[in-house]
Amino acid sequence: MPADGVARPSRRVERVLALRSFPGLALVDPAHLAVMAEVAEERSFRRGEAILSPGTPVRSMHLIRRGEVAILREGIPVRSFRGGDIVGAIAALTRTPQGQHVLAVSDTTTFEIDVSDFEEVLEESFALLLAALRGILRGALECRLQIPEDAGYSAPPSEPVRTSTSLGLVERVLFLRRLNAFGAPRVEALAELAREMTEVAFRAGAQIWQIGEPAPHCLVVWSGVVSCITETGQRFRLGPDSVVGGIDSIAGEPRWYIARAETDVVALRGEAALLMDVIEDHPDMGIAMLRASAGNLTDLYERVDRLALEGRG
Repeated sequence: MPADGVARPSRRVERVLALRSFPGLALVDPAHLAVMAEVAEERSFRRGEAILSPGTPVRSMHLIRRGEVAILREGIPVRSFRGGDIVGAIAALTRTPQGQHVLAVSDTTTFEIDVSDFEEVLEESFALLLAALRGILRGALECRLQIPEDAGYSAPPSEPVRTSTSLGLVERVLFLRRLNAFGAPRVEALAELAREMTEVAFRAGAQIWQIGEPAPHCLVVWSGVVSCITETGQRFRLGPDSVVGGIDSIAGEPRWYIARAETDVVALRGEAALLMDVIEDHPDMGIAMLRASAGNLTDLYERVDRLALEGRG
């Protein structure tokens, strides 16, 4: 770095090319990658050195260029990552107070990016925001497939059938606003989304979709229960206030479970393409969803890690 603190043009280009090699960043506008390159700090860690320490809030993420790192829980490695992976992003996005324990398994070099700087770039780059959101949701899907029996879903409420009501625009916005899946965006963003969603109904016993089908939309359940079964036999039931098919539709993955109406179901159908348009117009909504999804993935990682530790015991 020159004495004036500004990266030399050749060095900046090298960083942009290095960032572009990371999965998900290849389609990001070079101008936005250049901004990331400006705020990325190159770090080196010796084998056995802590990259992130437990008990310290995580404020930055590390994009691994070379080497291997492990995430530890109770001092035991539970997950490993290599060049092209990112660590610390989930904990940084959720502002996890207990921190995270990440150790260099071999000599490792990374790009360290402060989460505040990262979120500023997300506000300007829809491609980067979409890549981050899809990456987190694909991580959630991988976790759910590892959790036996119920894939990590809780049981629906004991009274899943709501009194039928007209879901006008105001009712739709209020309904969507209380769902954790959308985070806490501005009302304008939710109104734009709610206005274009369509109300759909399924009779008890109707199959909604099959495993392997394309996933162009999700269903936000207003009333009723949807029963689900995966290819490996995991079973779970999703009731009111659940987003059915949200992971696959946003992540661009095929349906990973059979969905069938267990009772009469009333839901709002949201097209993935429409949601992407809203997020592009209102990046604050995308960032709110990113944080909510990161919080959900944190819980799933903990459950998967506990299962792994119990298996070793």
